[in-house]
Amino acid sequence: MAEYKIVKLDGGHAFSLEGRAMNVSNEPMDHVTFIDQYEIGKADLSDFNVLVVTDFIDQEYLYEQKEVIEQFLNEGKIVVSCAHLFRPWLPGAGLFIPQKITKHSDYFMEPAHDNTFYRNVDMQELTYRKGVSGFYARGSHPIVNKESEVVLRFTDGTPIAFIDRTATKGTVVASAARDFLTYATGENSTQLIAPQFLAWLDEELLRLKGAQA
Repeated sequence: MAEYKIVKLDGGHAFSLEGRAMNVSNEPMDHVTFIDQYEIGKADLSDFNVLVVTDFIDQEYLYEQKEVIEQFLNEGKIVVSCAHLFRPWLPGAGLFIPQKITKHSDYFMEPAHDNTFYRNVDMQELTYRKGVSGFYARGSHPIVNKESEVVLRFTDGTPIAFIDRTATKGTVVASAARDFLTYATGENSTQLIAPQFLAWLDEELLRLKGAQA
């Protein structure tokens, strides 16, 4: 039985349809509960241990509700952000900085080590979509705590996705790229990201549970 109980803030944007993933087949995400982004201030989150925030979210409102985010984390839970941060509502991460681009290869990426949720994912397939470079990631968030674990980076060393376990009693996954959970289907190696990320969530929740024991 999965450890994760995921709640995802629904921004109500054009890339989401009644809680469906933005992927090739637009399949339902039955393992995720969606709530309207403006409900976070009053919603009962006690049944969930993973909160997911993605692009097109109202960050001005999230900044007003940043205490809710911090409380969730300090209960030993996980917050996953795949948004370009322009307000400091996420502990452990700085504000978004666009990648400096002089040629399309400046968007090339690499996993920081072998044991990540990008394992066996072809970086060329992740970087390009329909011939467009930079579809997956176009910038970064500065790491606040040097103890953070970098997961994905540009080939110049700039971190794209990292894990912070020191800013709060929980775990922050900060990514300046696309939503991990939507990479679940398709015809290439990028479909490995979602299941590997879900498996990592289980492992991390077990670690957090052990740390609280």
